[in-house]
Amino acid sequence: MAYDNDNFWDALEEEDLHEEMSKLKIYFEEKNMIIDTLTYQLAEKEKHNEKLECEIFRLRKDLEKTKSLNLRFAKGSETLNEFIKVQRSPLIKIGLGYTEEASSFLAKTCTRTLAKKIRENIKNSAKNEKY
Repeated sequence: MAYDNDNFWDALEEEDLHEEMSKLKIYFEEKNMIIDTLTYQLAEKEKHNEKLECEIFRLRKDLEKTKSLNLRFAKGSETLNEFIKVQRSPLIKIGLGYTEEASSFLAKTCTRTLAKKIRENIKNSAKNEKY
């Protein structure tokens, strides 16, 4: 008797197999869609990375140019500072055909004369304020 219903069990197993196969097909298609999506995202990320690498390269070049300009300005600034340090009073004329004694005498005389004029201006302004 068990063999009489054998076709029935085969049919049930066949239906289950078809159902299981359709579920596996759907699962397989979903996995393929996920793989395709991830592949696309990976390609997009690679393109984005290439763009960023190009931008990094360009920025490094700009930075090198800026550094060279800064170095040039720094050297110019150092030179200017050296000129300012070395700069002498216009009253000191050593090296321009004058002797040191004459130059120092002239500087002292000019300084005294300038100091006298300043004192006189202060006295005059004080007198004018009193009246």
